Amino acid sequence: MESGRPPAPPAPAAVTAPASRRGRDISWTGLAGGALGVLLPLQSGLYLVVLPGDSSRLAAIPLFFIGLLWVPAVWVSVRATPIRRRTLRTILAVSLPLVVAGVVLYGPQFATLLLIPSTLLAIASGLVFQGRQR
Repeated sequence: MESGRPPAPPAPAAVTAPASRRGRDISWTGLAGGALGVLLPLQSGLYLVVLPGDSSRLAAIPLFFIGLLWVPAVWVSVRATPIRRRTLRTILAVSLPLVVAGVVLYGPQFATLLLIPSTLLAIASGLVFQGRQR
């Protein structure tokens, strides 16, 4: 205080996010759609393997591949990547013709199997309910 000035106030503490939230950029809609896209076909495939009824157990193989198709949607929804939307749109674009083919092979109930995951992925990728663009 020799210079006649009052001391400077202390600098405010930096506001930071808790360690558990820092660096997280999760697309919850994409994660829900991807998880349902994986789980529903795999569940149906396992049902065909365990209780085939009058159909062949080989009919479960396409369901397993369709379920595996959705795994990248889960990954990019959890990990923040610069190509998240493009990846989600690509998975959606590949899965929709498979839904149509599944309706031909398995029947109309197959379309309801991937209706919710496809809708959630379309929302997460920005094709539906886009809002303001950043």
